[in-house]
Amino acid sequence: MIDYSGAVTYFAEHVKGHIFQDAGETAGTQAIAHGRRQLARALGRAMSDTEAAYSEGDTTRDEYAVYEQALYLIENGVIANGEGSAPLAVVSGGGEQPDGRRQAEAAVYAPEALRWLGYRGAVVTQG
Repeated sequence: MIDYSGAVTYFAEHVKGHIFQDAGETAGTQAIAHGRRQLARALGRAMSDTEAAYSEGDTTRDEYAVYEQALYLIENGVIANGEGSAPLAVVSGGGEQPDGRRQAEAAVYAPEALRWLGYRGAVVTQG
């Protein structure tokens, strides 16, 4: 099951786990939901909630990809806080066209999330 408690378990011994933990349950849950939507859209399929238990050497894991994407969103300030005052790093207004189409300025997908999805050696950006 891809959820907050699964992410807490995943990040328990992760080198950047404190970043996810410090964000709190609300932001963590929001980041998981948003990251899941991003990856599902990119892949053109639903993320699996029914994977077998992790086994050392597994190279593809949907839930771990979602958790890494959630961490990436939190770490890069993409998730706004409840007041809407947190920075939104991946969107920008367009100078002369402040209401124009917004473009992603940085990689949209976490490199480690892509590795858990089986992509090697490339960073995918949205443009």
